[in-house]
Amino acid sequence: MRFFKTYGFSLLLVCSIMAGLLLGSCSPETAGAIKPLGELFLNLLFMIIVPLVFFTVSSSIAASGDSRRLTRTTWAMAAVFTATSVVAALCALLFMLVVQPAPGAGVVLAGQPVQQVPSFLAQLVKAFTATDFPELISRRSMLPLIVFSIGVGLATRSCKEAGAPFARFLAGGSQVFIRMIDYVMYVAPIGLLAWFAATVVDTGEALATAYFKVFIVYYTLSACYFVGGFSLYAVLAGGRAAVGRFWAHMLSPSLTALGTCSSMATVPVNLEAAPKMGVPRGISDVVIPVGAALHKDGSVIGGVLKVLFAMSLFHQELTLGRMVVVVGVAILVGVVMGAIPSGGMIGEMLILSVFGFPPETLPLLAAISVIIDPLATLLNATGDNVAAMLVARLADGAGWQEGAGGAP
Repeated sequence: MRFFKTYGFSLLLVCSIMAGLLLGSCSPETAGAIKPLGELFLNLLFMIIVPLVFFTVSSSIAASGDSRRLTRTTWAMAAVFTATSVVAALCALLFMLVVQPAPGAGVVLAGQPVQQVPSFLAQLVKAFTATDFPELISRRSMLPLIVFSIGVGLATRSCKEAGAPFARFLAGGSQVFIRMIDYVMYVAPIGLLAWFAATVVDTGEALATAYFKVFIVYYTLSACYFVGGFSLYAVLAGGRAAVGRFWAHMLSPSLTALGTCSSMATVPVNLEAAPKMGVPRGISDVVIPVGAALHKDGSVIGGVLKVLFAMSLFHQELTLGRMVVVVGVAILVGVVMGAIPSGGMIGEMLILSVFGFPPETLPLLAAISVIIDPLATLLNATGDNVAAMLVARLADGAGWQEGAGGAP
């Protein structure tokens, strides 16, 4: 029963996608007739995405606590989160360059013009800025909108009492649009069925083959990262003894992450396990909750896969400059978006905005999120424990394990 409560809606979406693929293969006429239902679902999402981003980002910044406590632990935590996210992104990129799965190659969305790839600097400027305010409030300017929203949140917080009424307005708007997303998701099974049914008419069997490759590539890489990467991090933190202590207490957090498919739901179990791994409670009590929101190596790996998947759809060349952009966007999607409600959707819209992919790419990327969700959550949640060990090493030195309560 708990399994269906956790995975029920995801399974429903998977069944809807499979039904759409089957319907498009068996009855193209029916698929064409119900295509407007898929377009309706996309339009509803696009209508909500701009106010959702503005209110959720700005309200979360405005409501954040005092930032004066920039202690050694805070700086170490920021360094560890950044470093492990970069490692995850680079590992994903290198792995896919070696394996060359070319997920989605041969899948072409009908009626889409070939995108002209701008220079790296021009793409960077366009990604972070908008020429005018009307362009800012568009789903095509997602990153400039996020930057603007962060600025509004910071300005609101700096105004203190004078900004309190506006902060309450932002918080209320955030709740309203999050609820609207819930309403829209009620029609997601029908919308995805209709959209994938119409898409498979144009793409044929290439789409199903592409998702099978996505599954194999992601789960292979993530399993290696889970065992090899986390073990290496534990060695760097405290040598062989730390590795043994880490894996001796990983079963409960791992099963919780897989069972709930939620990083936040795994926080209590991680808070119990980290001290047993030797992490001082003064560090684990800070790193674990913050990491649940900001430290998501599994999502970073998924971000690289999504970008390369979309690039292969439109046969875009993966130059060195674009590799840097891929890594940066994947980190932003996996780290920053993880702290925002409905962040997965915002991250996918960010990919579309930065790389110039057409709106019809969104459901394809959303389907990848469903496919990789269980193992991505495993990496996201359990990675906070080994991150806490690294933070302890940076903050307290090589003797961080001495006298730590709860060590076996």
